[in-house]
Amino acid sequence: MPVHPLMPVAAALAAVLATAPAPAPAPATASATVRQTLLTCQVATTSERPITFSPPVKLLPRTVTAQAGIVLTGCASASPSAAHLRSGIMNVHSTGRASCAGVRDVRGKGTITWYGADGRQTGVSTVRPSVEKVAGYNPGDMLLGGRVTKGALAGSSLAGTATPTSDVNACATKGLSAVHGTGKITFMT
Repeated sequence: MPVHPLMPVAAALAAVLATAPAPAPAPATASATVRQTLLTCQVATTSERPITFSPPVKLLPRTVTAQAGIVLTGCASASPSAAHLRSGIMNVHSTGRASCAGVRDVRGKGTITWYGADGRQTGVSTVRPSVEKVAGYNPGDMLLGGRVTKGALAGSSLAGTATPTSDVNACATKGLSAVHGTGKITFMT
């Protein structure tokens, strides 16, 4: 099995991200289905590969394609079936109606190449990004929701959010063609 190409970067990212405060959980509703968390990972873009948008995201909604290579690190599992998944690289491509205020009707495809604690590849998952609506200032969140359709964690759903680490202030005036960010992604039954 090949050794994870970003092992030193992943270790540094995990150390930095471990100090970030976690967002407060959303309150449960009476009709909510109980979901089991299988795996939670920190996510980050790399300095070489931001999330890119074509055409650029602007003030008014329009169809935008986003793509990225996102690093997953510090993965922690509550399930024995995912205990061997410690990090990964998610390559994803999605299309949705995006503006500076949010995104909707997201559809796409991607893969996650998984690595174990020893840095060796442990598997590949196929993901289908699919989000009805994301409200917020980070259109990159369109890549962090959907389902795993094949491979490790097949049948699980994924949901995540990220905070931009690059300047997004010019989105409404000049448009946003790329963004860097860090955050969290969770895989659930």
